[in-house]
This record gives sequence, structure tokens and C-alpha cells, in this order.
Amino acid sequence: MRAVPDFENLKTALLCRGEPESVPLFEGSVHEDVKSRFLGRSAGSLEAEVEFHMRAGYDYVPLTIGLRQTMRGEKAGIMGAKRLETTVLKGAEARYNPFQEGTSRRVWAEEGEGIIHDEASYDAYPWPDPDGFDYSPVERLAKLLPDGAKAIVNVGYVFMASWMLMGLERFLVGLAGGEELAAEVVRRVGATQERVVENLLQLDGVGAVRMPDDIAYSTGLIVSPSLLRKHIFPWNKRIGDRVRAKGIPYLYHSDGKLYAVIEDLIDCGFQALHPCEPASMDIERLKREYAGRLCLCGNVDLNSTLTLGTPEEVDREVRERIRTLAPGGGYCCGSSNSVPEYVPYENYAAMIDAVKRYGRYPIRL
Repeated sequence: MRAVPDFENLKTALLCRGEPESVPLFEGSVHEDVKSRFLGRSAGSLEAEVEFHMRAGYDYVPLTIGLRQTMRGEKAGIMGAKRLETTVLKGAEARYNPFQEGTSRRVWAEEGEGIIHDEASYDAYPWPDPDGFDYSPVERLAKLLPDGAKAIVNVGYVFMASWMLMGLERFLVGLAGGEELAAEVVRRVGATQERVVENLLQLDGVGAVRMPDDIAYSTGLIVSPSLLRKHIFPWNKRIGDRVRAKGIPYLYHSDGKLYAVIEDLIDCGFQALHPCEPASMDIERLKREYAGRLCLCGNVDLNSTLTLGTPEEVDREVRERIRTLAPGGGYCCGSSNSVPEYVPYENYAAMIDAVKRYGRYPIRL
């Protein structure tokens, strides 16, 4: 596989412009523990992020800007950043990494009722100014990246930010019942995220915009497609129109079973879908039905192979994904969600090595 990053190779795959030179590696996030093991030192800086992604074989470095960052109480910029205090999500300490002693902190949203529950709490919430977000990590990253690499900025969270602010049950009942408060929260969130993207598109080094926004369980959508079409997808489309006008890829992430709204996602302007969970959707069916219209990313099984399998089993699964999905282009290989701390390091290393070994075009497996 090439020794230098080539974002144009990734862009060819994401935009379904035929077969690139090689199958690109793609992840939404890799946990800091895994990155630190790869580097042999802490991966907590932007410089370390660049070193990790370039040495591992990615063509980009991911950043997070906008309400996703605010919701999760993260420092501006790097994925896996140190958690700060947030009034929206609640922290929980547990031993999430079975390979290390000690606990770490994660944050979770309330399902019942969130911080916004009436007009007074809506007015009292400290809504961030989209022009006031710290965009300097994007500018710093543009200077750190070697030639051929770009930033992929995660904005995301239109549906998710709205329900996290109100609580899932409270938000969904309000939205389904035509409550003005729920609709207004979506409008405020959507307008904020649109402005964030407008600002990002003025900066050098931004190669793509990714919208993480889980809308489905493994068995189906969380909410009726009609409500997504009325409240959520119009914001995705407004943002997508701006991204596509800039000529850069527009990526969507949602776990779960999305068959009922894939055409809607394409209509919103999304050109790539991540992570195509094996438990939720048949990626070979998606390839048959949407080849040339939607790049598929991910699908190496996090629920079993990456977490419970051996490096040899990971190698075989990657080989099979490339054999069945890569011909014709429009496929990027990676996990079926992300690479959390409980993925054995040897399995992660086996996955990226296998993509490099088998992913050269033309595919002859």
C-alpha cells in the first residue's frame, strides 16, 4: 500500500467515482488507548493524532466541532479528547477497558427528561454561539498535515442533540404530538449546526464533513420516518447543499437498520454511509441496490470478530469484505462502529494490515 496519504484516493471511493488505487481505511474514531499502544506513547495531542493516522495508513485526521463537542463535554478538536463537565450528559465511572487496571469515565444521556422541558428551561439553556466555537484546531491541523492528507470534521447531532437536551422519551412524545417546544429545539440545533458547517467550509484543510446522528436500533428506526422527513432531514439537506457546493464529500453515520430511509439520506446529499452494522443490515444487499450512488464504509464486525475473534479471524473477515464489496469502488474498510478500548490491540492491527494486504486494485481475491 502507498507509503504517503492520498486523500484523493479516499475521495474517489467516497464519491463512487470508480475504482481508486486501493481500498481506503476508514474509522469514525479510534480510542486513545489503542492509539497510544500503536504509537508507544500518549496520543492526547493534535500532533500525536496526525502521527497515528498517518502511520496507521489513513488519508485523513478526524476532528469534532460543534454541538456534538458541547453535548459530550469535550475539548475542541480531537476525537477521544479529555471529557470536561457538561450539564446535558451524566458521567459514569467503570472499568471499560478489560486490558488495563482502573476505571475511566463515560457520559450518557437521560432517557426520561433532560435539561430542557419547558419554555423557561429552553430560554435558560446556554445555547452556544456557532461563531464562538473554537475552530483553531482545524487551522492548526491544516498546518500539521502532510501533503495529500485532509481533515474530516465530525459535526453531527441534529436528532441526537435534540433528544439529549430534552430526554429521549420527552422529546419523541413531544415531536409525535406536534409540540412546538420539541420542534423549536430541533430548529435551534439545526440552525446552529448549519452555521458551524458554513464556518468550517471557509477553512483550509477540510476534506469532508461527517454527520454522526444515530437514528436507528438494530431492528428499525427509533422514530417514524415521517417525523425524520419533517423535522430532521430538511436540516441534513440544507447542510448537505452547502457541503456539496464546496465539492467535498458529505458522510453520514448512524448505527442500526436504515433501509426505510436510505433513499431519504441520498436525497439529503449524503454520499457515504457508515458503519453498516452486520447485525442491522446486509451490506452485500446495500452494495447491489446502491452501487454508484452511495459509498459503504465499515462492516468489520465489532460485536464478534474484532472483540472476540483472533487476528487470523479478523484477517479472513477483512479479506471477505474486500472480495465482495470493493470491486467497482465505493467501499472503505473498517469496523462496524468504531474502535473502542475493549478491542484487543492485536485485532485492530490485524484489521489495518489486512486492508493494506488485500485492498490493492484490481481486486483479485
